[in-house]
Amino acid sequence: MAISDGLARDAYLYGYSIDEAYKFLYETTIEPGIALNEFQLLRDLADDSYTAHPTINNDTLHLQGWFDVGAEPVVVTIPDFDEGRYWILHTMDLGHYTNAMIGSRTRGTRGGRFLFAARSWQGTVPDGMDAVVRSESDLVKVMGRIMTIGGDDLEIARHLQDEWRIEPLSAFLGAPSPAAPTRDYPDPASTNWLRRVNFALAAGSMAQADATWLADYAEVGLAPGRTDFTPEQLDAAERGQRLGMAHIRALAPQQTSAARLLGTRADLQDGPRDLFAIGTFLGQWGLPPVESVYMKVETGADGRPINGSAGQTYHARFQPPAASEFWSFTVYGSDDRLMAHNAINRHSRGDRTLTPDADGYYTLLLSADVDAHADDPNFLPIPDKDAYLILRMYGPSQAVQDGQYTMPAFET
Repeated sequence: MAISDGLARDAYLYGYSIDEAYKFLYETTIEPGIALNEFQLLRDLADDSYTAHPTINNDTLHLQGWFDVGAEPVVVTIPDFDEGRYWILHTMDLGHYTNAMIGSRTRGTRGGRFLFAARSWQGTVPDGMDAVVRSESDLVKVMGRIMTIGGDDLEIARHLQDEWRIEPLSAFLGAPSPAAPTRDYPDPASTNWLRRVNFALAAGSMAQADATWLADYAEVGLAPGRTDFTPEQLDAAERGQRLGMAHIRALAPQQTSAARLLGTRADLQDGPRDLFAIGTFLGQWGLPPVESVYMKVETGADGRPINGSAGQTYHARFQPPAASEFWSFTVYGSDDRLMAHNAINRHSRGDRTLTPDADGYYTLLLSADVDAHADDPNFLPIPDKDAYLILRMYGPSQAVQDGQYTMPAFET
């Protein structure tokens, strides 16, 4: 019996976030031969030269990489920090769910030691661990963020980066290490999304966590480790991807807040799969709302797309959002969801870089004319093409999390 378009599309929407997570793993780590269980350090603030994934922030240095907890847990050691500096150790499983948010919002300046383990691990937790984090996937995306405003502060943030450490539990204990698991990683260039998602589902306990969804989509060929598919399933995979991506692209511009798009399994496991997929599409590896709320604006007060061509400029004057850590606006091109080049390499402005007015309000000026405004601390360059702004609010108040902060209007 033929597989319907609706079922094919819905199966793809379920698998989309898993597939995007896997492809990122393959393209940034497996294919270039970068080791698991090691931090990859981004020593400068991300700018237009960074294209590995869309909508990355321009406020923090990053430590990224992948844990492999299939054979044994890993221990992460983080230093203490200076007062007022935002930091976070953020991890996500291959399902694109957050499973750890360890940072200044909850710990202040105090670092610590943290053990990450597979859901099935039954070993003894050694003394001295500040927390134990369980993952449904054996492969765990890790992202460390350390705030910096650049300049002389950049070297301080880099020094803090250097003090983060990952160790397999055996190395931490000085004990023999178990054999690493052997995996046949599917190449995205020669496999379809069904094959890749099934690989991810087999690497840990994600299939058990997602059992209800998988029961709905078994007809399409979704099953942990499965590699052989019927012609009907291959056809459904192709149709599902085409229809699913069309649905994601149509629905994405309607999203102005990430509250239903990014979060933990407890938050979103049973939520709509299309909204969850859009969270990946718009902000892969983004933080949940309790840690950071993201709001997007694509149009000026005139209702037209924000665009710096033909000398167009925009002004916004606004009250700052209630956020315990910090907040900032970052500009991205609508065509590729990446930062666009500008002559002063400025891509964000926020509470650490804007100058407040005497009454506590802030003013933000948008323009593509860098020469005319480069010396204005309240100036944020925009490209001479359609663009959008993301407002990030780190440590948002409950009111902000509940959607009670209104994005400023950008008057032309």
